Amino acid sequence: MTRPPINTVVRKKFTRRDLMKAAPIGAALAGTGALVAGSLSTEAVASTKGTCRFCLMHCGIIGHTRGDRLEKVEGDLTSRTKGFLCEHGFALREMVHSGARLKHPMVRKGDEFHEVSWDEALTEIATRLQAVKAKHGPEALLLQTGWPMVRHPLVNWLHRFARAFGSPNVSTVASLCEASLRMGQALTVGSKYSSDIRRAKTMVLWGSNPGVTAPPFLHVVAKKADGGNLIVIDPVKTGLAREATMWVPVRPGTDGALALGLIRVVLENGWFDRAFMEANTLGLEDLRALASTYTLPEVERLTGVPALDVERIARLMAQEGPTGVWAGLGVEHHENGVQTLRAISSLEVLIGRFDGTQEPRSVLTPPGARFKDEMLPAFYDLVTPEPVPPPVKARALGRDAYPLYEMFNREAQGQLLADAVLRDTPYPIRAVMLLASNALVTSQGTQRLEEAAEKLDLLVTIDPFFTESARRSDVVLPATTFAESPDVDDADNVAAQSLVAPQHEAWPDWKVLVELSKKLGLGEYFPWASMHEASKQKHVRWMHDPQQQPKPSLTVEQPKFATLSGRAEFKSQLLEREGHPGLPVWTPPTEVPTPEFPLRLVTGPRPRAYINSQFHDVPSVNARMRTAEVILHTDVARPLGISSGTRVKVTSPYGSIQLTAVVTNDVQRECAVMAAGFADANPNRLISPDKRDPISGFPAFRSGLCRVEKV
Repeated sequence: MTRPPINTVVRKKFTRRDLMKAAPIGAALAGTGALVAGSLSTEAVASTKGTCRFCLMHCGIIGHTRGDRLEKVEGDLTSRTKGFLCEHGFALREMVHSGARLKHPMVRKGDEFHEVSWDEALTEIATRLQAVKAKHGPEALLLQTGWPMVRHPLVNWLHRFARAFGSPNVSTVASLCEASLRMGQALTVGSKYSSDIRRAKTMVLWGSNPGVTAPPFLHVVAKKADGGNLIVIDPVKTGLAREATMWVPVRPGTDGALALGLIRVVLENGWFDRAFMEANTLGLEDLRALASTYTLPEVERLTGVPALDVERIARLMAQEGPTGVWAGLGVEHHENGVQTLRAISSLEVLIGRFDGTQEPRSVLTPPGARFKDEMLPAFYDLVTPEPVPPPVKARALGRDAYPLYEMFNREAQGQLLADAVLRDTPYPIRAVMLLASNALVTSQGTQRLEEAAEKLDLLVTIDPFFTESARRSDVVLPATTFAESPDVDDADNVAAQSLVAPQHEAWPDWKVLVELSKKLGLGEYFPWASMHEASKQKHVRWMHDPQQQPKPSLTVEQPKFATLSGRAEFKSQLLEREGHPGLPVWTPPTEVPTPEFPLRLVTGPRPRAYINSQFHDVPSVNARMRTAEVILHTDVARPLGISSGTRVKVTSPYGSIQLTAVVTNDVQRECAVMAAGFADANPNRLISPDKRDPISGFPAFRSGLCRVEKV
């Protein structure tokens, strides 16, 4: 099925292109109109507390409304975040009342979109889904969510909907975000954990930038440079790196070599508790043998980090604790991400992170539940209200290729979607529903995904905005923003309410699922009028496959760690069972610079303006970064005649895009760095569609190659 991007909506006498051109102006005028109307209206102002869900900080907010207009948003001083609100939170009013909002359901007919009723749109989806199910089986349906659904209870509803239909395929943003970190830590110590940044004396930001991704904690982290040590390991000199004790511009993709070099220094100098290691770890001598080849000169050669700096980092981490490590996507987005994170976690074990003398442990489950039902606590144990949908027959997408990813995350690996559509691997996917997801822009292999979109029998986008993915869809449904739905983060959800009434004809996502399930004859599994009502029902354990869970082989009577051995595993038994090296072996990126592609390509770091592909239709945010940018070192740009503001063409072995150059000394010399989320200059067009971490399936967004030239 040919699915060219739509520029026409049949109802009004203008094209989609005209609409998108007018959107920023329309949104600005709408916002101004709201203020004027509000000031003239005699309606009383109502104030409602809620939670901002633009990022994982979930800051407390207060919305002030007059009628169905959100007039003002401010931080809630009584909330966990004590009144903090960033520019994205303050832009909520603009987003809710944006002129670019989807207003009505739309169905594609030929090369045009036609506005239809909700009943017509849901009937169209249900009819096509039933046809796909009859021809290819229920597993041919995949549901994909994006960033706004991270840690959202709706994900459990999506699993329920998919299982009721007969499909195991629900994929979230976990397929390219945070899951590698969770897996690397759990494979080493039995669970994900986090650092107590307030107690840490030495804080290491390793491939993370909390100044942008977790702004409420910015001041706490920044203080470490004054009262302790702040080490930033990152190819880019971030805002926090400017204040840090040390900025370590590591060569992209070599973090694992650096971690093993630090381990060697710690072991050689005896900066660890030998008795604790002998009693509570597995594979110490094997780790020592692995790290022995990572001498200081060799680590400098591999990583570009001076030998003296490597030694200093090791000394600060081991001897000036408590030490906390905040690892981020800069470590995850490589072909060696999970093992690199295991090396970092092993380093933390060595320097006393878990010996009881430093900060308290932060784990997912209490010690007493570690081996209940022979199930490791790092694996999610999902629950759902009764009646429970029947078991599905097919294996989730990615379970064969990346079984540990499915085991730890209980979902499909969404980065394999294009292969399932184009190559029917491991079976055909023919229907995709995107909920708060702009996967054609944000996922790996943009060109291949666009090709896959044309082959699908059904592509549905459910979103507040007409995204690039929506332009290629068959049906587009207008969803509410979180401000227009009851607050799912409310502690008991009893008094939870929306900040403002739903706009236009938008529906909350849960309502879309409920009404669509009825159209499909699956209403018995969604008998509730709201998510709140469902949350109060009796919940039972489900989706548990005892055959998939590895049985513990305890070597200690009372295990301290929730691993198979009950010890911190420098040498992972589970990895060895699945055919991977048990030790945190580092492998270099498969692509190395050449005369044709001399620069290392780093894509994905978040700019302050945007969160992935969000906010491009919000004028106040969009004004901060009007064009996509590539950051280059002065030594690279000057010989090419490039200065800041120059339009450049970036070419990789997979494609090319045009951006605006930013020239600085605050970046590793060999790198070209660019943000993701731009539809017109999408860096995912430059990244290999096939290079992934062999354990998690994560895309190698940050270890590609490219060249840069003036336009």
